[in-house]
Amino acid sequence: MTLDPAAADKVLAQIDRKELAQLGADLTSIPSPTGQEKAIGEFILNWFEANGLRAVRQDVEFDRPNAVGIVKGDGTGLRLGFNGHTDTSFTGTEEDRRMVAFMEPHSELTGKIVGNKVQGLGISNMKGGVAAFMMAGKALHKSGVKLKGDVILAAVVGEISRTPIGPWQTKEYRGEGAGTRHLLTHGMHSDYAVCCDGSDMNIVWTQNGVVQVKIQTTGKAEAAWGTNRETHPMTKMNAIVKMTKIIDAIEKWGTEFEAKYVYQSPTGPLYPKVNIGGIEGGAPYRPNYFPGVCTIYVDIRMPPQVRPVQIQHELEKTLNATGLEYQLDIYKSLLGYEGKQVEPLVQSAEAVYLHLFKEKIKHEAADRASIWTDTNVYNELGIPAIKIGPRGRRIGPRNEEIDIDVMVNAAKLYTLMALDICTRARN
Repeated sequence: MTLDPAAADKVLAQIDRKELAQLGADLTSIPSPTGQEKAIGEFILNWFEANGLRAVRQDVEFDRPNAVGIVKGDGTGLRLGFNGHTDTSFTGTEEDRRMVAFMEPHSELTGKIVGNKVQGLGISNMKGGVAAFMMAGKALHKSGVKLKGDVILAAVVGEISRTPIGPWQTKEYRGEGAGTRHLLTHGMHSDYAVCCDGSDMNIVWTQNGVVQVKIQTTGKAEAAWGTNRETHPMTKMNAIVKMTKIIDAIEKWGTEFEAKYVYQSPTGPLYPKVNIGGIEGGAPYRPNYFPGVCTIYVDIRMPPQVRPVQIQHELEKTLNATGLEYQLDIYKSLLGYEGKQVEPLVQSAEAVYLHLFKEKIKHEAADRASIWTDTNVYNELGIPAIKIGPRGRRIGPRNEEIDIDVMVNAAKLYTLMALDICTRARN
């Protein structure tokens, strides 16, 4: 790290704890479920302009903007990107009842400052991180410190894990990298990048990929009354009963898969995961009939050494052994990555963290590291990226909170990392 101590102090002095907390609350008060990020994107763009940064709007889809702010350097140095998503884990609407049995009142989801915390839907995942890098950008600009390279602050749409399938085809279901992939394929490249998603301020640069699979069984849609099981066996007639056998086989395979493919990354193990996350079958208004169709949806988190074709091969081998008829379709595939050539960025994060907090940075816990975030998109496209960001906790079925001081620490870390990287001359 080659920080000028005077410049570092000058920039850090511009970070206002009260202002940062209010910014987090303001962002959280703007509903932004996946696909409905227009209002928060425009708020962020206006905030960038009001605070002297160059604001760039990228329309990923109609009324769905990435909001990008740029702190300009003189063009001779390295560029550093910060990334955070504006969509939230839950929609904050009645749609959430499909996943949540008991929901708190909508009024509790609005952003508010309560003591030393900010509360509301999305503040932990991850509007606290977005507010932190926005404040870092403002501090860099306001300080007047001269940079050689640009700092790119990207508040992107569509990171939450939602996938178009069946009747769910609108922009509200296009997540998991939609905004960041558009960001990077439409000009906003940098030499390095920091994904500011929640990691308890620990560091990681290897993450899992994703495969999602639709599996369907069929029966015979005939009246069940008047039949006996000898002439009409349920595993022939009833698609749901047939599916229970398929589910048993997948669960057994999933146990083996999760043990077999643990990946030893530089920051610790990554754990695979198999989860049956959705099921459809039969007619609730006509249960006297054998259901003719049953479908399950399976999410598989795979470490970097595993590919979708391997998963398909193993699943088909497992299901073929049941002797049952089925149809299998992969409808999402995102690869996992271990970041390459990240050493200068990692060293910067380690040095800045030690400088600020007088202790060594920790690696993210394995259970938290074993996910997919936009970090993977950067590493896939050859931009060395790490993830490090503030994280709070869930305080209700959907509601969240985060400690203000954790947001402040993140803003300080991002500010000094930008000062370090973006004052380095390009070779």
